[in-house]
Amino acid sequence: MLRFIGQFVIILATLAAGNALSSFFHLPVPGSILGMFLLFLGLLTGVVKLRWVEGVANSHLRHMTLLFIPPVVGLFLNWGAVHIQLWKVLLVLSLSSLCILLGTGYSVELYEKRKRRRNE
Repeated sequence: MLRFIGQFVIILATLAAGNALSSFFHLPVPGSILGMFLLFLGLLTGVVKLRWVEGVANSHLRHMTLLFIPPVVGLFLNWGAVHIQLWKVLLVLSLSSLCILLGTGYSVELYEKRKRRRNE
């Protein structure tokens, strides 16, 4: 349990750092995105070890589908407004999904290459 809390604190610290950077420098990027980027950089450089955050990350991934329930309910509750602009909503969802897919694939590929280089 203590290990889980420690891992959670590391993730929260990167989130807080991202929020601080975003608000201090008045960046147009949300602090949560900057926090994820900082965590990613920490993992790439070895400042943050994967085992330090792996347990909490896996737990979040297992329960991620629950995070999609409120937006879907919101769509149904506001169907009148969404229905009028449906093609725009679908276009944005498609493009953002494609960007996420490509970004995730590239990130994993880059991480695996670095991991192989370190093991050789």
